[in-house]
Amino acid sequence: MAYETLAGATSGGDGNPSILTSYTDTIVGQLRAKAPVNGSFSSKMIAYHMGWTDQSGRPLQGSPGKLLRPALCLWACEACGSPAETALPAAAGLEWVHNFTLVHDDIQDGDRSRRGRDTVWAVWGLAQGINAGDALFAKAFATLTAADGKYPERQLRAARLIANAVLVVVEGQSLDLRFEGKPETPLRAYLRMVRAKTGALIGASLQAGAVMAGADSALAARLAHAGTLLGVAFQIRDDWLGTWGDSAITGKSSSGDLGRCKLTFPVVAGYAAMGEREREQLRELFAVPRGTGDRMPEIRALLEAAGGADLTRGASQHFADRAARIVETSGLPRQHIDQFLEVTHYVARRCR
Repeated sequence: MAYETLAGATSGGDGNPSILTSYTDTIVGQLRAKAPVNGSFSSKMIAYHMGWTDQSGRPLQGSPGKLLRPALCLWACEACGSPAETALPAAAGLEWVHNFTLVHDDIQDGDRSRRGRDTVWAVWGLAQGINAGDALFAKAFATLTAADGKYPERQLRAARLIANAVLVVVEGQSLDLRFEGKPETPLRAYLRMVRAKTGALIGASLQAGAVMAGADSALAARLAHAGTLLGVAFQIRDDWLGTWGDSAITGKSSSGDLGRCKLTFPVVAGYAAMGEREREQLRELFAVPRGTGDRMPEIRALLEAAGGADLTRGASQHFADRAARIVETSGLPRQHIDQFLEVTHYVARRCR
């Protein structure tokens, strides 16, 4: 574990970078314009999940989330020399894909709250939640392959690479479920999991933006690599928030990961730093069946005593810095590099 020297990174700094603000109206406008409007039950669930309506279908002014992936896609397109709007089909498709993964992830993890309100499956049941996720997935690829784009060949290439990224995401989610209850899992296995379940789609977001701009394959691949590392940083920070975050700010419970004995970075880092006695205690706590008592305070105390909180903060900054170095040496205009550096700072230190 080589992240101790970075442990001074703060847990604050949640100001949104310019990439996440300058493209918001464009992205939301595109999503709303392309959203299902046929009055179907699945479209009602999608609108609720996106924060546009309440459970009864009454309009709300809610936000669909951070919009990180589509914003990075539009940024990459612009940084590579084309107007951001060129990549809108890919950006919107990416956000639909991301939300498909969220709906299914909530089901698999049993999460009943997201963005401060009930999840789709908690409102309409598991089976309907699966239907909502499937509808989002179909909507994503209808958007990605729509015939109204300016560059259909580039659009098809972007759709193909995003589809391949989804396959990787599914593998990462499969590993996530397999590693539950196994705190002894080594760091390399954890990193393989998060590169897949989170890094792959963020990498594809940057790559798709470059492809839509007509960038050469080498630059697109470099941006994909940077995005994957940024995704690892994002997930590690998410793991910190899932263990020590303020649920009033995150909109999610800070006990969900520990309650399910998920393999998170605090667990991996804490286990590696523990003595054998503490490791045995942690393994025993992870082996306790769900619903047989509140083991979370004991698990959290073991992780804190082992320095898991600081190690996790440091690791998130480490991977964000690696992503930044790739983009800094990519030959992109300085203005766009600085915008990306804002994102890496935000990802490593965000509070929600």
